[in-house]
Amino acid sequence: MKQLIISNRTREKKWAVIDHGKPERIELYPPFQQSKVGNIYSGTIATIKPSLQAAFVMFDHGPKGYLPLKAIPASYGSVHQGMRLLVQVKKDEEAAKGPVLTGDIELPGQYMVYFPFTQMIRISKKIKADQHKRLKSWAESLLQHDSGILMRTEAESADQSILTSELHELQQQYDRLNRLFNQKKGFFLINQHEKFDEDVKEALIKTQPDEIITDSPSLSKQLKAFVTEMQLATDVTYYMEDEDLFRKYLKEDLYHLMTRQTVWLDGGSSIAIDSLEALTVIDVNSSRQTGAKQQRAAVKEINQKAALESLRQMKLRDLHGIVLIDFINMESKRDQNAIDQLIREAAKSDHKHIHSAGFTELGLYQLTRKKTKGSYQSSYTVQCPVCLGKGHVLSPESCLLELEKDLLSKRRELDNAEIEMTRDIHRLIKDDPSFIKWIEEDLNIPVKIKEIEHIHPAYKIL
Repeated sequence: MKQLIISNRTREKKWAVIDHGKPERIELYPPFQQSKVGNIYSGTIATIKPSLQAAFVMFDHGPKGYLPLKAIPASYGSVHQGMRLLVQVKKDEEAAKGPVLTGDIELPGQYMVYFPFTQMIRISKKIKADQHKRLKSWAESLLQHDSGILMRTEAESADQSILTSELHELQQQYDRLNRLFNQKKGFFLINQHEKFDEDVKEALIKTQPDEIITDSPSLSKQLKAFVTEMQLATDVTYYMEDEDLFRKYLKEDLYHLMTRQTVWLDGGSSIAIDSLEALTVIDVNSSRQTGAKQQRAAVKEINQKAALESLRQMKLRDLHGIVLIDFINMESKRDQNAIDQLIREAAKSDHKHIHSAGFTELGLYQLTRKKTKGSYQSSYTVQCPVCLGKGHVLSPESCLLELEKDLLSKRRELDNAEIEMTRDIHRLIKDDPSFIKWIEEDLNIPVKIKEIEHIHPAYKIL
């Protein structure tokens, strides 16, 4: 049973797709980090960098946006500093990187995406050949020479009159945006993309769940009407309990689900996920399932499970950039090709584009996943003040070595030394009295030790 759960009760909006009790996709909309993706602004070019083939654009009161020169429609003519143009946010800002913009505006509809500046007609590859021809002919008869359209899969079963009506609505929407752009000067927001509502409807159409569960009465009514309009066999349930909807149906802490390093697979094997800013490494581990002499069939089976789970975790955590998967070594090219084909086929169900580069010379599988927003880790977590994001601190033994160096360097300044230290370091000194003897006899410094409580091994010379 496939479920779409939607929580809209608190300030944080979120939804998830659950397939037979297993989360397949989770989307979060934190109130403290509003996404600008899809928003359309009146922008002003602040600087042009010929070496980067890009311009930096002022479009709101945040950091300047990065706009590739090739993403500026030719209809604007010569590009220059101070020039005003319509821009749309493609990627949100993250850390030190500003947002990425485009001048090639796109206006999404239920059955199509309209491009006011791009002359093209693209039809979803999932649409059958005869309908493909019909839709292309229809688009050619209605589109203006300088605009374009992308037909969604849902357009295949839509009546032509409905498609024509939606196209006209999108064209009128662009006309309104253009009028607003010409009415004012400077940079300002022209159209705010209602991402949550549109994402929910898009997920509903693409996943076609058996049941929708939402904790919002108003959204429940809207979705019931939408399901009827789209003629979907989906039940809509209004969740009225006090317990958080996600806590009830995910059955696992959301933070742990999105950040745990080890994910166990059926049969005792596992994958370990390590994410950096632009690179994620996934290591496949079979230690619990097979011994040293692993059979070819067993290795292939583990790698197949790991491949599918890796793709699921990429979608669940919204991992992006370069992803390297270190599968258990397969000597057979036939087995490698089978894993490659499995990944390429499974990647088609991802809502973001995945480019598979296959196995490298070192036996690592390489792929990339498109990025449009910050990861869960960058949005919801902060760097640990203890380890500064490294995940490790000095051991008691290492701290004791550092203490020796500090005492040696300060021996001419200290008449006596009162040292505060954690219990684990003090225990090492008790086990080896030669340390105190070295301080008092070799360094000629009387010493007094005081135990303190601390979250990690630490000391301080007073």
